[in-house]
Amino acid sequence: MTTIKLIDGFPFTAYSKETFTPEEMIDKSREFYNWMDKRRTVRDFSDKPVPKEVIEKIILTASTAPSGAHKQPWAFCVVSNPGIKKQIREEAEKEEFESYNSRMPEEWLKDLRPLQTDWRKEFLEIAPYLIIVFKKS
Repeated sequence: MTTIKLIDGFPFTAYSKETFTPEEMIDKSREFYNWMDKRRTVRDFSDKPVPKEVIEKIILTASTAPSGAHKQPWAFCVVSNPGIKKQIREEAEKEEFESYNSRMPEEWLKDLRPLQTDWRKEFLEIAPYLIIVFKKS
């Protein structure tokens, strides 16, 4: 059971953590690496509807990420409106076109060729939701 005590009048919940043997740490780090190494950048999104509550829970979870003084200096914006997603795509494609045609060095372009990516971002209109993260200042 978690107990909350007051320190200087503010509620404080003590942090408790699991501990592992060196062998368990090695196993867990290997498993984590093997799992994370399967990640890839994808530009193929489903147009299958997602319940809005799922998106809300994802954002709620993301908003709990640790930050200095627990201030979470970010804000999330969820876009589902097709017209706004189209505008976002158009602006993103302008920037990406510039990157692919004048900003990226030839070495990057060469590395991107096997991935078959370019400046086009049709997935921004296909995905049911776009979640945009803004820095609070």
